[in-house]
Amino acid sequence: MANRLQSDRYQLAGVVNNAAGEPMAGAYLVIKPGNKTVITDEKGHFSIKLQAGRYQLECQYLSMERYTKELRLNENTHLAITLKPRNLSLKQVEITANQTMDVNAVNMGSTFMDVKLLTKMPALLGEVDVIRSVSSLPGVVNAGEGTAGFYVRGGSADQNLILLDDVPVFNSSHLFGFFSVYNPDVLKSYTLHRSGISAKYGSRISSILDVRLREGNGEKMQYFAGISPVSARIGLEGPIGAKTTIIVSARGAYPKYLMQLFDSENIKKSSAHFYDGNVKINYNLNKNNSLSLSTYYSADGFKFPYDTTYSWSNKLGSLRWDHIFSARMSGSLSVAKSIYDNNIEGIATGEEFNLSSGIDFSQLKAELGYFGIKGHTIDFGGGVANYNIQPGKLRPYGTSSLNPLTLQRDKGSEYYGYLNDEITISDKLSLAVGLRYTHYVKKGPNDVYIYEAGIPKRETSIIDTVTYADGKTVQTYQGLEPRASLKYSLGANSSLKAGYSRTRQYIQLITNTAAITPVDVWKLSDAYIKPQVADQVALGYFHLLPDNRYEFSLELYYKMLRNQVDYKDGAVILLNKSLEADLLYGNGKAYGAEWLVKKNTGRLTGWLSFTYSRSYRTIKGNSEEETINHGDKYPSNYDKPVNLNIFTDYQLTPSWTLSANFNYTTGRPITAADSWFRYYGFTFSNYYGRNQERMPDYHRLDISFNHDFRKKKLTESSGSISVYNLYARKNAYSTLFRHYYGSPPGAYKLAIIGIPIPSVNYNIKF
Repeated sequence: MANRLQSDRYQLAGVVNNAAGEPMAGAYLVIKPGNKTVITDEKGHFSIKLQAGRYQLECQYLSMERYTKELRLNENTHLAITLKPRNLSLKQVEITANQTMDVNAVNMGSTFMDVKLLTKMPALLGEVDVIRSVSSLPGVVNAGEGTAGFYVRGGSADQNLILLDDVPVFNSSHLFGFFSVYNPDVLKSYTLHRSGISAKYGSRISSILDVRLREGNGEKMQYFAGISPVSARIGLEGPIGAKTTIIVSARGAYPKYLMQLFDSENIKKSSAHFYDGNVKINYNLNKNNSLSLSTYYSADGFKFPYDTTYSWSNKLGSLRWDHIFSARMSGSLSVAKSIYDNNIEGIATGEEFNLSSGIDFSQLKAELGYFGIKGHTIDFGGGVANYNIQPGKLRPYGTSSLNPLTLQRDKGSEYYGYLNDEITISDKLSLAVGLRYTHYVKKGPNDVYIYEAGIPKRETSIIDTVTYADGKTVQTYQGLEPRASLKYSLGANSSLKAGYSRTRQYIQLITNTAAITPVDVWKLSDAYIKPQVADQVALGYFHLLPDNRYEFSLELYYKMLRNQVDYKDGAVILLNKSLEADLLYGNGKAYGAEWLVKKNTGRLTGWLSFTYSRSYRTIKGNSEEETINHGDKYPSNYDKPVNLNIFTDYQLTPSWTLSANFNYTTGRPITAADSWFRYYGFTFSNYYGRNQERMPDYHRLDISFNHDFRKKKLTESSGSISVYNLYARKNAYSTLFRHYYGSPPGAYKLAIIGIPIPSVNYNIKF
């Protein structure tokens, strides 16, 4: 009997592509009867085991026509599904926001956004931006006006792993954060994971931003270009022969227009530039094997007229082999490389110097998926990542009196393995469990300073040095990272979900600013800097109306953080041989609630997200010098309790849409003096605690008119007119404390952008 039952079960597998032959990751398939669901992976593949019988298959994807197919399953079957674009008229606009939530999926705390929605959001200076759009999602706030980075659920900017086709990006900004490294012309989609993170992801403790490029049009060669007030873009995509596709893009900026918007004459006389390019090639060897090569290069420069020049670059590359072993099993093997270089040059007479730093990252990993056990979807894999950091190399020249200095390289390796299993227990109950194991090795060359016991660490308290040769093991850390998510369906359109995750991070950004800047230093865990560890629990309620018109979600979370890094007063970051002596270590906690209401259909679409959250740190050392705020908890630099985002997209006519985005957040914490005193003509400040005051609250409204021009035989074009900061809000980037003789000290806020910034862009494809 058991053999008969086994023989009546067959594998239904396949791949979902669009009309151009690109795989559709995240396509949603429903199989009736039984309402069984399956979602395609990043290569568009799906697989499910079913009893023999007749079924109706339905496939859905953003802005694509619904695909349906009747089939009789009496043998293992493989389908090739092609989705066609939906022709939208004014009366039948159904989805212009991102894909509707899957209330019956086990995962939570993740947001998927298609590039089609991204291009409709109001843009600064005509450039659509992934990093800026991420800040409109629940639980996410930006680091500040015109800055790189974002904060997720009370974590720092370096606690987010930012990926481009599986390769880490160590500086995701152009022009100090006004633009990101992601060219919208070649983007496919991105997913931000905030909780319920799969065990396949690691290395950061706050979030994973997984950005994917398009594979390239497989039907015909196309060319595209775009222009805005500060940048120009050009590219091509299409087939090369029967088995290969290519997509190439290049972008350059000429931001003199941007520089003239500032009040400072020093900035108006400055110069800046950036350029970048992507190349991605896909080669299908046969139906079971494919190769993919993805590369990226960028270069930035910024020169103040009298004293300093900044330059930085990213070089990324990945090579991936995908293989389908059978209808039940598939896998991939990939290598990746990410090189970030940074250089600061002093050009003032008597202060000429070059200061260089950077990081060289390489990775090898294997990933496999198995679908052959009823009720289970299993994926597993492992890999190794190597870090080689140059913390700083100073080379004086000309008339400079500085002394040359080269810090030791910071080397380490992270080995990991993981296993995930998504288990369907019943129609109502599903469970996803995962386990990740990491083993980290800090390697030489390395001088480990021994400090005198019983007194605070200082350069003057070093009593000995232990020297490790190149490649020798200096320190090891290891640990398990369990992950679990549970889903209980309250009905066909609502569910409750709960999740727990532990994450570890062996690399941190050493910075004394709230945002990522080119002068920051990446630092690996070592004998004094322990790995950061976060434990997060989350609970969520998700509801989708039967017609998919509205969706609602509420997520509550609580995070405990260990081995968090903060800084002594007056800490020296650059070229510090004993950097650990200026760092302080402690624990933290973050908690909050995230609401999202989203309208998916009709002429008016969009969402409202509201987050209330808190983020605290506690640093209590063995002395007052190594203690912050008397050992009591204090708000972290990333504590912004209230975050409100409203995005709307209104279809004015079949070719015109009006988009608007409003953002409000509480001002970030700052350390301010509560009193001053004078002594022999000098003014001194009294500080009563770390981060006990706040910057002014941040709010901004952007709007955009978007137009799709009438398609012609050989061309397709679109454009937009947008206004950033519509009502001229002067949002403070930082607060300065100044005093003049004979008058009390005062606080003055510095705003990066304080005027409305109009812009236009035009895009053409032919």
